[in-house]
Amino acid sequence: MRAKAMAALGVGAYVVFLVLATPASFLVARARAAAPGRIEMSEASGSLWSGAARARIAAPGGHLLFDRIEWRLVPSRLIAGRIAFDIKAAGHGIFGHGQLARGFTRWELRDVQATAEVESLVPLAPLAATWRPEGTIEISSPALDWGDDDARGDLRADWRNAALSISEVRPLGSYRLDAHAEGGPAQLTIATTDGALRITGRGTFTPPSALRVSGEARAEGAQAKALDPLLDLMGPRRPDGARALEIRTN
Repeated sequence: MRAKAMAALGVGAYVVFLVLATPASFLVARARAAAPGRIEMSEASGSLWSGAARARIAAPGGHLLFDRIEWRLVPSRLIAGRIAFDIKAAGHGIFGHGQLARGFTRWELRDVQATAEVESLVPLAPLAATWRPEGTIEISSPALDWGDDDARGDLRADWRNAALSISEVRPLGSYRLDAHAEGGPAQLTIATTDGALRITGRGTFTPPSALRVSGEARAEGAQAKALDPLLDLMGPRRPDGARALEIRTN
């Protein structure tokens, strides 16, 4: 038994040595291979165990730029067959931290907290660029995992002090998106938490990009009349004064 224990200790020590000795450039190369043409990383330093790099991530309307992404291996999750890293990211109005893991067939996120200025996220939705959205988005998720066509877990996104260049009402309000998935399409709920422009909706999201949302928008309070031009762009007026919202992608 003592010989087996010593052998196991030796193997463990050797694995730790390999991880510590593997340069950060190895992880950078693996990231590029996992998403060819979509992720570019540079100025890598450190090792596979703990390191940092700059990153540029391709999006439909441009690139998301990160001045610094830091990672640290979480060895305890190797026992469960997961390669996991605690990650911190910052750059160009985006800040966040969480744990990213990869299993045999699925990706996982844990304890995610992120904040971004909306204008920094416009490359993700280039059609929104003409409206020049403003405000702050806060994203949180205790646990989320996904495969090729399904997801499990919860995510919340709050758009605070939302504003658009085509409306003189500033801010329009604050809005919340809750997403919940149990192996199929994620169920979405949209609600207004504050403001004159009231938006509600429900829908589904199926990875990678199939979005279906139905809801309504209406104006309330002293600024209701000033919101008419924006509401007219959203849809025709119903008898109750609200506008129907329908979003369909792919």
